[in-house]
Amino acid sequence: MTRTTTLATRARPRSMLATLLGVSTMTIMASATITPALPGMERHFAAVPHAALLVRLVLTLPGLAIMLSAPVLARLSGRVGRVRVLTACLVLYVLGGASGLVLDWLPGLLIGRALLGVGIAGIMTTSTALLADHYSVHEHGRVLGWQGAAMGFGGVVALLLGGLLAALSWRGPFGIYLLALPILVLVLRYVPEPTVQEEPTGGAGPGDGVWKPRLLALYALMLGGVVVFYTVPTQAPFWLAQVGHAGPVVTGALIAAVNLVMTVIGLNFRRLRARCNFRVLAVTLFAAYAVGLIVVGVAGSLWVAALGMVVVGLGIGLQNPTLNGWVVSSVAPADRTRALGLLTSALFLGQFASPLIAQPVVEATGLGRTFVLAGALGMLVAALLVVLGKRLTATAAEVGR
Repeated sequence: MTRTTTLATRARPRSMLATLLGVSTMTIMASATITPALPGMERHFAAVPHAALLVRLVLTLPGLAIMLSAPVLARLSGRVGRVRVLTACLVLYVLGGASGLVLDWLPGLLIGRALLGVGIAGIMTTSTALLADHYSVHEHGRVLGWQGAAMGFGGVVALLLGGLLAALSWRGPFGIYLLALPILVLVLRYVPEPTVQEEPTGGAGPGDGVWKPRLLALYALMLGGVVVFYTVPTQAPFWLAQVGHAGPVVTGALIAAVNLVMTVIGLNFRRLRARCNFRVLAVTLFAAYAVGLIVVGVAGSLWVAALGMVVVGLGIGLQNPTLNGWVVSSVAPADRTRALGLLTSALFLGQFASPLIAQPVVEATGLGRTFVLAGALGMLVAALLVVLGKRLTATAAEVGR
């Protein structure tokens, strides 16, 4: 088997780390940015046939593009270089994301959102792989935790800034995507392509390891986790209005609070990782989903529901650094971007599937019971990890087996 080994880790400049963390904020900002603009956009395009559906596709289409393109871009980055793919995808991010500032043609906006999705796919897979490449295994808990914190902070900024700009014009939030331009300049200045060397050994070629049973199980964990927790952004606004008469401002503030919890968890992930292996962290995140969603579902007041959402935030904060780190530790360096590309596809498949699964349950049982059932699913996954998870435990020493 051909195994790729990264350059021995030296002290890395803070500018490179800050740049890669800035890159990571771009991914979560993309999904939350234009949500406040949707009502104004729908009014602007009211004369367009099927405008209500097409405007909602403006929000969801990037997820489908990410799901389809992430594995392809991950493979491409292994051939032409991770930094080259990252810079190209940042360009697509700017062009596709900011298209809403000038386009007055709804199908054109959808094309722009598809380009944005392709850009996000490349950014997500390469930024995590570059963090893993440039830092030693012992530093992965620290840098991936900071990545999670940066993503949580980016979500808060996107929610608040998107709302303010949407109050001025429905086009306003599309300007946030221009923040990727200075990030692109910083990537070109501070992020080098990782230096690698090939070590010939016997066995399968690079890429075969991304389909190992352990990796397939980790992709399934990401898919299941997103299906479970995505009931919060898709269903919570309606449930909070029902149990606590919460309007858009209160709902937005509570979702922003969930992102703040995500930031706090990311900042402390290194300490958590030092005390717990990935299996324990995965059990904890699904247990947090279980408890938090059940509390939300049985809530009789806004404050109880808010408490449940904060507990869900603990799970969200753990999910990305835990599963990203677990995948990185389970594959050879040459296969990192391919494995992370498949993990990214699983994440966005979960986002796409969650409302499709939840809506029939909502119609059959009601919103409250839907949250309780989602929590029960999280509890089941946590229990399975306790019983069967020892087979999944991955360490750096196991890479390439």
